[in-house]
Amino acid sequence: MFVAILSLLVFGAVVTGAADQVEITFWHAMSSGHQPTLQALADEFMQAHPDIKVTLVYQGHYGDLSQKLLSAVAAGTPPVMAQMYEDWTMKFIEADALVPLGPSISQDVIDDIPQSFIDSNTYVVNGEKVLMTLPFNKSAMVLFYNTDLVKNPPKTWDELLQTAKDLTVDSDGDGTPDQYGFGIRPYTEFFINFFHQAGGKILNDDMTKCLINSPEGIQAMEYLLNLKQYSLYQTSYLSGPFGNGKVAMYIGSSAGTPYVAKASEGKHGWMTAALPAGPKNGDGIIQGTNIGVFQLGTTQAQRDAAIEFAKFLISKEATLQWAEETGYLPIRKSVVASDEWKEFITQHPEAEASGQMALAGFVYPHHPNMYNIRQSIATAFEQVMLGKATPKEALDAAAQEIDTEYLGE
Repeated sequence: MFVAILSLLVFGAVVTGAADQVEITFWHAMSSGHQPTLQALADEFMQAHPDIKVTLVYQGHYGDLSQKLLSAVAAGTPPVMAQMYEDWTMKFIEADALVPLGPSISQDVIDDIPQSFIDSNTYVVNGEKVLMTLPFNKSAMVLFYNTDLVKNPPKTWDELLQTAKDLTVDSDGDGTPDQYGFGIRPYTEFFINFFHQAGGKILNDDMTKCLINSPEGIQAMEYLLNLKQYSLYQTSYLSGPFGNGKVAMYIGSSAGTPYVAKASEGKHGWMTAALPAGPKNGDGIIQGTNIGVFQLGTTQAQRDAAIEFAKFLISKEATLQWAEETGYLPIRKSVVASDEWKEFITQHPEAEASGQMALAGFVYPHHPNMYNIRQSIATAFEQVMLGKATPKEALDAAAQEIDTEYLGE
């Protein structure tokens, strides 16, 4: 009888514990290089919060995640929280699907986050500016270079072009370089960096007209067309050919650092540097998503638990761990100034350039169709690189498409 009663008590305790535990699902796009750190952070959070179960759900690349989130919101069944870009967030706000996170964050924490990150997560809702989401996996563009080949990384466009030319080698004389000085992957942010450094602006102030076909756009495209002569051009990531010694330099996200380290290990030295400066500035685009919590289709208990997890992810300890293990940027100013981060930079000097570029960072304008606008620009960039259109032809076509299809002209 005693055993039976004890069993009931134990069983009851388990049932009660399980019933009291709140489960939150977090949809993300962190693939194999970064997923282990995200899981480790979730495990640490759950250890400190045994009443909350965090279920991480990898939904593929960002394009896949975007489509799945949009479909889930339309069906009224989104996850409790997710990574999201700004243009997705605008659609979710329009659907009244998100919980504003600003009221749950102390002013001390908000003041400790770089203003550019706060601005990119703040939206006008019902006529008022509201911090709707929180910065998460933010990265800066940096120059990766092979230290066995490049002793002094280029600091200007002219130096980049000359260094790329000097390091392009056709050893066997068959007309195809065996070593390229540079690598180009045709994606929007790569072109936008050069466009911005030339002084370009994607949209006019009231976002009614695209300015990508401005003289600055043509200048950037013509420069890249010239640079392509000394570049390995491919649509897949460049960490592989960089690691194999096929490419001496390339510009990419600081989040690619673990992949570069793995690809280059035992083959050659490597380092990162701030971006070579263009005619107007040396700025670089800040990439990466933010964290949003859904009120649509979720319970108050789930929303409260998700907010706790979001606050944990931007805590000093978590953002330091995230930055050290993934190559993403610390999103707290106090962490960048901390002894722990300085010690990490001493041991990992390749992380220093991303911090420099974060201070010279810019972000995309908030527009609900920015995803489609980016695709139009990427198409123009690829057409020029493949010789299917001149810079002016491609950028004029992209600007016209953006004006008529996405800006409502």
